[in-house]
Amino acid sequence: MSSLGLVGDIANSALSAQRYGIEITSHNIANVNTNGYTRQNPIYEAKLPGSYSNLLLGRGVDISTVRRISDQFIENQLMQQKSDLSSYEEMENYMKVLEGIFNEDSETSMSNMMSDFWNLWQDISNNPAGYPERSALYEYSVQLADQLNTLDLSMRQVEINLTNSISSGIGNINQLTSEIAKTNKQIVGMESASIANDLRDKRNELISQLSGYIDVKSFEQDNGTLTVVTARGCVLVNGNDSSELALGGVNGNKVEWQGSGGSTTDITGYITNGKLGGWLDMRDQILSKYQLDMDSLTKELAWSVNQQHSQGVGLSTLSTVTGTYGATATNQAMSTASSGLDYYSKVQAGSFNLWVYDADGNVVGTGATPINITAGTTLEDLESAIDLVDVNIDATITTDNTLKITADNGYTFAFSEDTSNVLAALGINTFFSGSSAGDISVNDTISSNMNSIAAARVGSDGSIASGDNSNAISISDLQNTSIPISIWTCDRINGNTEGSVTTSLEDYYHSLAGSIGTASAGVSNSKDFNKVMFDKISGLRDSISAVSLDEEMANLIKFQQAYTAAAKLISIADEMLDTLLNVK
Repeated sequence: MSSLGLVGDIANSALSAQRYGIEITSHNIANVNTNGYTRQNPIYEAKLPGSYSNLLLGRGVDISTVRRISDQFIENQLMQQKSDLSSYEEMENYMKVLEGIFNEDSETSMSNMMSDFWNLWQDISNNPAGYPERSALYEYSVQLADQLNTLDLSMRQVEINLTNSISSGIGNINQLTSEIAKTNKQIVGMESASIANDLRDKRNELISQLSGYIDVKSFEQDNGTLTVVTARGCVLVNGNDSSELALGGVNGNKVEWQGSGGSTTDITGYITNGKLGGWLDMRDQILSKYQLDMDSLTKELAWSVNQQHSQGVGLSTLSTVTGTYGATATNQAMSTASSGLDYYSKVQAGSFNLWVYDADGNVVGTGATPINITAGTTLEDLESAIDLVDVNIDATITTDNTLKITADNGYTFAFSEDTSNVLAALGINTFFSGSSAGDISVNDTISSNMNSIAAARVGSDGSIASGDNSNAISISDLQNTSIPISIWTCDRINGNTEGSVTTSLEDYYHSLAGSIGTASAGVSNSKDFNKVMFDKISGLRDSISAVSLDEEMANLIKFQQAYTAAAKLISIADEMLDTLLNVK
């Protein structure tokens, strides 16, 4: 090749190289606002020299590749931080909802209602026979039970919303992993000729979106595909294939990885970050704890009042009473779980007195009949024991497996000194029914006859003194009485653990409500910290990978000048050739 031909070839390679540089710069400028776009730079290299007249002369320039300017370590850190931040953002949203449910700023807050409830028992003790006092206590107790029901319902709605979010999130995860697998296939197809930078950006953005939902690790294979792994090493994407997540388990509340051949792996307890991790933490740890704690509080509130109320007597003795707590097995010891009683653990060896009165209010017989309860006494045993007391008293077990006691016409009965707790455990002569925040209510017996509110006690001789307020005082005193109450720790891996704390009912609730505020503040602080970290890492990533218009404009000028120079070189080569051709 002549030297003039070499000059022309070099000039043409320069023109092409600078044109590519301008095109790549234009592509960067066009995508300055594109999410996930990574700026690209042409990598130039000199062509191999050629031998001319014993000289090695350069032959121009080539573009060896177009490089994405990125730092994979920073990218991985950013995705991990996004996963952490997304988790706390979702938790913060739901913690604010939970704070609203337990709002203590209103006059109808649970704290105020509990305090007023005890005060109304004090009012009853001041005027045991007063209808206004009894009516006020009844109406307020209904409101208290309704408030507990509403609180429970609100938490259950939050639980439903969380499960719906989890279900929707799993759908989005499956869609993203499918898209990543498709993009893997496209990259392999295109990179047989060159680097598919824009497809890699697309895949990187999909991974970023995926990390917002669930904590993942990604590994690039030799063929350019990305393998994506999540909790417990479960592979979500492998080359062109993707695996799905689904809700499963007995109650449909477990997150399961769908493996080959229909196999499944429960990964619920191992998803730590992302929106999915935040939703699971809220539902299965934070919300679950407060649901269980509120049930524990309600259970002990109902028990404490019922245990005292069951031993008292209202303005008149009873002609019939039906228990509110049924057994599932009437032939099993009432002090054991196999009996199915809500309060089986409260039943103990002891006794209670059963008094029978005639139409004139006189005690039948020589006094009360003690009904003895042992650790092995069944509901059927108790039914038989009561039947033996007096021919005018009949005990039966209803179709609901509750105990019903009925006196013959002209006769009534009352109870006293129950050391076995069996009356309250069966819901006999009690104030509340139910044993959880969701089902507590005022006993139907009280609702139909407020005179049944047991403010008094039966005397040792069976008499009921007019104006006796001893039982009402005992119930009012429960406000400041410390009792053991269950407190729960909930963990997605280790399950729920029941502990116990000895405190008053009101102090227990104050602690519970206060802990929600503390937990909410902790989540918000963690969110704020992770937001700062995310912004810092995002800024670092942008300083490396984002498009800078100033830099691109400088590159554009550089490439333009180089292109102009290359064009001038061609012009000079043409002039030289013309000169040579015109030589005579």
